[in-house]
Amino acid sequence: MPQKRLLPFILNISFAKQIFSGYQINSRPRYHKKNKMKRGYFFMAQDNFSTYGDYPKPKKSKTSQDITYSSFWAQLPSLLLHNVFDLLSNEDRCNASLVCKHWRQNSFHPKWWTKITFKIEENNLEKARFMNYTFGKIVADARIVINSLSLECMEEFIHLLRLLSDNNNLRSLYLEPTHCRFDVPYKCINSNEDDPWGIMSLLLPCLPNLVKFSIGCIEDLSYFIEDILKHLDPNKVTHLGLASVKDDPVNYQYCCFDPELLAPFNKLEVLSIDYDVLSDHLLRSLDSAKQLQRLVVHLHAVPQGMVPPTNQSWLTFRHMHPNCELRLTAIHTFKDIDNLHETVLREQMPLSHIKLFFCEKVNLELIQNLTNYSETLRSITLIDSQSEDGNSWSFTKPIFDQSPDPFVLAAWLCKRLEEFVMYGYKYKEENLVAIGRLRGEKLKKLEMAESDIIFSQMDGEESALTDIPVRMQKPWKPVKLSDLHPVISNPDDGDSDEYLLPIVLADLY
Repeated sequence: MPQKRLLPFILNISFAKQIFSGYQINSRPRYHKKNKMKRGYFFMAQDNFSTYGDYPKPKKSKTSQDITYSSFWAQLPSLLLHNVFDLLSNEDRCNASLVCKHWRQNSFHPKWWTKITFKIEENNLEKARFMNYTFGKIVADARIVINSLSLECMEEFIHLLRLLSDNNNLRSLYLEPTHCRFDVPYKCINSNEDDPWGIMSLLLPCLPNLVKFSIGCIEDLSYFIEDILKHLDPNKVTHLGLASVKDDPVNYQYCCFDPELLAPFNKLEVLSIDYDVLSDHLLRSLDSAKQLQRLVVHLHAVPQGMVPPTNQSWLTFRHMHPNCELRLTAIHTFKDIDNLHETVLREQMPLSHIKLFFCEKVNLELIQNLTNYSETLRSITLIDSQSEDGNSWSFTKPIFDQSPDPFVLAAWLCKRLEEFVMYGYKYKEENLVAIGRLRGEKLKKLEMAESDIIFSQMDGEESALTDIPVRMQKPWKPVKLSDLHPVISNPDDGDSDEYLLPIVLADLY
């Protein structure tokens, strides 16, 4: 905030009485050694209240004249500045920090920087280094957005973890990578080492104080879940993200851990895990988590010989956790997609969200079975890359087939349905209009590509572009081709990780 804008703000009489109460301030103070403290004067040379972490102290002026006649604003005591800054918004506080070096230094107090998003990307490494150096040892709530396939970004990420491992204020740590794996240093390409970057040795010291933690769906970290659970304090943790996204969903190493390690976590509210570890035993281990509100399960494949939870186990789980929602996310499950309605779905599941990402085809029986969750289902997401093969026309039936569309049926029977997102599959305009009419203003989110909608040519029918906004009582239009993520419009133009990771990681918030 420029000085001219701050002058009337600070000199306002009523504001000054509130802030400057107890201080005697003159624009040209006279310093007397004997009574300087009685008069309430503060010397900048003795003002250690403004120095935090490793941020440098401002240099002293070299001339006595500069000290005597320097700007009044640069002489304000730190304690007083803090009282002023406490009343400002984050944006105004950042503007105020531009007034002078002293104000900028005081603006870096930990109480105003409890929540930081560290963005470590190739185009902002210099800013990332400044953020890491300045806030790494004082932040309480850290989100790390990182390009995990860049060696330079990984090196800066390691440096940040070193700072965080010495941070006693840290209470929340979420990793948000661009991809589900870390790039491996060239010297370690042929190594059998599971953690070539030494990330776990830096993460483990952070864990005992954490209340919220997520591995960011990074497959490399999912193999250390047992170590992670042993180092976390089960009496503190409320949010725990242990689910992953597999780089190769057909051939990957199953992650196994003892479900009893979850039993002491009695304050859990949100938990994400991979389907590989889901079992009757694991559901029973969560009995002590009375406040559990959300269970997120990532499904990549159905392991051969796996015994999934029974209907009775889910019924008991619902009884123990009446307010808990199950969010089932299938990612690249093209190998087992045809049998998911038999192998995975159970009628007693408290299923609230189902997401199908890049499974390359549709299991119509799975979609039809969603009406079994009429009391709990809130969201349906079906995402694939656009194509002209037969699978993309799965929902366009011949005119003589009179069976109802499965999504229209879900919109009719599922009382809580509020989100419907579908990309990569052709869909009739009249069915889209029907969904809008059935859900009305209860439908909070409706997304579909304009190029996927088969617009009706019949006279007298309502257009989706005019009818749906009226039913939802807010503006609506389909997504244009130019606004689609590259991997949606063409599977060869992007990486699916870049699209789906931000969506699946949002389940933890």
